[in-house]
Amino acid sequence: MNGEQPAYVRSAALRGAAVLLQELEVDGVGLAGECGLDAAALDHPDLPVPGAAVVAFFEAAAERCGREDFGLQLAARQDLSILGPVWSAMRSAGTVLDALQVLSHFFVVHTNGAIIGLQRLADGAAIVTYAIRADLSKRDRQTIEIGFALLCQELRRHCGATWMPLAMQFAHAAPLRLASHHRCFGRNLSFAQERNAVWLDRICLQTPIDGHSHAEHVIQMSSLASRVNRAQAAAAEIELAMRGLMPFADCSREQVARLTGQSPRTMQRRLASIGTTFHRMRDRVRADIALKYLLQSTLPARQIAEMLGYSNPAAFTRAFWRQHGMAPSAVRRRTA
Repeated sequence: MNGEQPAYVRSAALRGAAVLLQELEVDGVGLAGECGLDAAALDHPDLPVPGAAVVAFFEAAAERCGREDFGLQLAARQDLSILGPVWSAMRSAGTVLDALQVLSHFFVVHTNGAIIGLQRLADGAAIVTYAIRADLSKRDRQTIEIGFALLCQELRRHCGATWMPLAMQFAHAAPLRLASHHRCFGRNLSFAQERNAVWLDRICLQTPIDGHSHAEHVIQMSSLASRVNRAQAAAAEIELAMRGLMPFADCSREQVARLTGQSPRTMQRRLASIGTTFHRMRDRVRADIALKYLLQSTLPARQIAEMLGYSNPAAFTRAFWRQHGMAPSAVRRRTA
């Protein structure tokens, strides 16, 4: 999505953070100010707040209180009702799969700062992916873990208290201690992966949603559709396709257009409407993925270059320098 267009999110995403930080003996109001957040956002759920400031706040909170599982602790005090109308439409859907389709399609109503994808598999299972917008933040471990924890909590409401996902993938490195992650996600966890993803079984997806109302669902979906910024939604879909292709295949204009069900010319016209081009977006997304791997994983730079389709390490270094103004090795040194 266009880096010139600021990303916002409802302040409901901060619910419970001030109380948790107080229990952990951290000044939440002061920390919010340091991260560019108005203190009022900690108490009022319907304020539009900068997405980058929220992501930075979660990372700073984890560091300040010395808890790598800060995001999981915060998620335990929240639920998906922080999504407002998106959550309402999910709760009126027929099945878990229907609810996830609502989530992936209309998440842009909640925020234009992150992207959720839903990929169906041949055996009836599915993968839900989650990525923070390319220009939003260099570090996003806590935000990613909060989002997946909230999703798993919601699925346990429908699939049973003992339900766990088939598997979890995280792009960031593993924490030193995994007890909180095992309680939330089970034991099939992988870190330093090419994406953030949760794998869901067929039975879970077919589970009916308690209280489903077709009439109510139609009303909720109509309301959501009226709120969608179509240019933002189209850009999010294109970026999601890029992120899905990049670690596995050549991310060409033709492939991305095919994945998003449009012609290359139509895709370029939609990107031009938000002030960018296909190549500019692809370069930015690729550089963003590379930066997060360098900051949040232990993957060697050479492996990152190969994974993202650079012809050689030197090409990776040149492209990375153009986007971030420093060499990959400098980022690693700073991280160390």
